[in-house]
Amino acid sequence: MLGSRDLSPNSDRQVVLRPRKPSTSTALVRRTPPDAPSNPQIPEDLQPLQNLFERRRTELSSAAAQAVQRELGRLTKIPAQSAEYGVSKTYIEWILALPWLKVSETSKAINLDEARRRLEEGHEGLEAVKRRVVEYLAVYRLKRQLFEELSTSKRNLRENQDTPNSKGTIDASTAKDLLELIPADERKSIEEPVSDKREDGPPDDVYRDKGPILLLVGPPGVGKTSIARSLAESLGRKFHRISLGGVRDEAEIRGHRRTYVGALPGTLVQGLRKVGVSNPLILLDELDKVGTSNFHGDPSAALLETLDPAQNWSFHDHYLGDVPIDLSQCMFVATANTLDTISPPLLDRCEVIECPGYVTDEKLAIARRFLVKKQVEENGLRQGMIEIGDEALLRIITDYTREAGVRSLEREIGKICRTKAVEYSRSREQGAKAEYDSKVSPSDVETILGVAKYEQEVREEVHRPGVVTGLAYQGSGSGGILLLETTLIPGGKGRLVMTGSLGDVISESAELGLSWVKSKAVQLGITSRAGEDPLKDVDLHLHLPSGAVKKDGPSAGVAMVLAFVSLLTDRPMPSTTAVTGEITLRGAVTPVGGIKEKLLGASRAGITKVILPRRNRKDVQADLPESVRKSLEIIYVDQIEEVLQEVWGKEVWADGRDAVRVDARL
Repeated sequence: MLGSRDLSPNSDRQVVLRPRKPSTSTALVRRTPPDAPSNPQIPEDLQPLQNLFERRRTELSSAAAQAVQRELGRLTKIPAQSAEYGVSKTYIEWILALPWLKVSETSKAINLDEARRRLEEGHEGLEAVKRRVVEYLAVYRLKRQLFEELSTSKRNLRENQDTPNSKGTIDASTAKDLLELIPADERKSIEEPVSDKREDGPPDDVYRDKGPILLLVGPPGVGKTSIARSLAESLGRKFHRISLGGVRDEAEIRGHRRTYVGALPGTLVQGLRKVGVSNPLILLDELDKVGTSNFHGDPSAALLETLDPAQNWSFHDHYLGDVPIDLSQCMFVATANTLDTISPPLLDRCEVIECPGYVTDEKLAIARRFLVKKQVEENGLRQGMIEIGDEALLRIITDYTREAGVRSLEREIGKICRTKAVEYSRSREQGAKAEYDSKVSPSDVETILGVAKYEQEVREEVHRPGVVTGLAYQGSGSGGILLLETTLIPGGKGRLVMTGSLGDVISESAELGLSWVKSKAVQLGITSRAGEDPLKDVDLHLHLPSGAVKKDGPSAGVAMVLAFVSLLTDRPMPSTTAVTGEITLRGAVTPVGGIKEKLLGASRAGITKVILPRRNRKDVQADLPESVRKSLEIIYVDQIEEVLQEVWGKEVWADGRDAVRVDARL
């Protein structure tokens, strides 16, 4: 048949097989040069990675070493022009750049006195926070010492067991005969060697602190970040800060998978690479501002594994794949401004430490010790070129700033320093003819900073009936006094009119207080017989000044009752007395918050006597400075009847008897 080939053995045709000529193209072939290193299987461009791998092999974990070895083997078979080649090479570089088993040499003997001194030098106030930090250091030192002692005893015991001893030994044949006497199902557990390695937990070769995650909560500018930095210095660890504000993608915590273009590990892995050790102190800043669940994932849920000491010894980053990262040697400290936006499971892993705002005396000390020196240097001046006295600083604090921290105070001091820098520069240009005054007086403060932004709250000298001084928490760590004004409107229908931008809770407190006063109208002498309406043919108007400021909360309940009683019995209340507390329908006085800030504001306003709920005694004893505590007479009460008798005496009751022990009836 035409075109067919007869390849049978009897055919006369012969088939000649010629060897194929080698291709001259080098596009997909990488050749090792004659002078290549000793390992001929690794191309020249991969030799630096191979050499780095050999140097760091002892520092890598077993999973990381296997991953690098596997990827290097794959790279030798992948063309250099392939996209997968760059991805794998970058992956190896990331693994070799991580610290793994490399740790910083921390001080074994932590000096608690030195740590306390460092905290005192760098931070004013915050006594409770300092005390908790020192306690944390003491517990950490004790647990580490006990771990090292236990490890030493185990090592000595193991060495003694490995030492050959002829006494008490049996030969192999006797041991085999004894094993035959044991049942087969129990013999397996005896013959297999016991391994010390736990598969469900980290190895016990180094100390891993399983203490609580410290969460510093407080208003901005009170020194939460500097407290964490001082803790790292006391422990001798490297410090790394991760800002979680605005983080809304889970991949920013766990990283992206290598299949994506431009994939990178998460912020935790990047932080370990930056500090170069596997036991730094990592500050998770602004934990309350991390994003919640959305179509990008839930970054707050990704932090659960990070902050759990029982899980973070094998943290899995998406970029590293099946190579776990040991975060159990890291120490985590978090900061937040509020607890409301933190997820409950994440908050459950943290120990909350409140960082309250600074009082006026603390702000004055901070400005004198730190802020003035800092702003003088930043504005081109030297020490001695500007002198800001305590009176000038106090005026800046009270008239131009109203915050819990000191950032606004630092900015105002910076304005004064810049103004004095301009004056000093002009005096240098004019030579000896110009005079430069380095002192800053209180009058100079107003000249430089302008009209005061805030007016200092001062109590009224005399109160008319129906006006009561209450206490209010004004936010951002500050508090002050709040006047409550009441009046009767003729021709009314017994209604309660409320003005002053009042919220639902404070409005309910007003209605609750008026109901209690009506129920006690006969005992208080407001009406002559039961069943008579004390607001017959009149309306009662309650007003809280500063109407542009919204007000809410239950802490004005006691003050409202006093205002109603004062108005209806025509008894003025002393202007030097202030009250705060929530009331119930049966007249019980229950605790409220913001006691420290309220009492500080009352002291600044000239109040000398404060009536508080009895269950707030612990807040006064724990938080209030001793100087403020001595300047105020603080009375603790349980019932509203006690408040009335404390203000007006037994004469407040129509029969003049002591009604404190009488239970209020509904």
